[in-house]
Amino acid sequence: MNNLLPFQAISPHKIRVFHPKSFEDAEKAINAMKTDDMLLVNLAALETKLAQRLTDYLAGSTFALSGEQMEIGRGIFLFAPPSFLISRIMASG
Repeated sequence: MNNLLPFQAISPHKIRVFHPKSFEDAEKAINAMKTDDMLLVNLAALETKLAQRLTDYLAGSTFALSGEQMEIGRGIFLFAPPSFLISRIMASG
């Protein structure tokens, strides 16, 4: 079993989990996406206006980078650079 490679060695991509506390934190997230990392952003604990402002900023930045976005839960978003493809699987029944 010495010939097995860790998953990290196969893919340089990362999923970064991001819990912003202020609007100023958004720049860190966008810089991570510019380095080809996916963002999992949790805005659920934020005040509604700040969460909306951050969502708009991150969505606009993602669009400018030709990336994709998806809300995966209440206040939880996935932002992906163009090197990732987000596909939806619909549950049956």
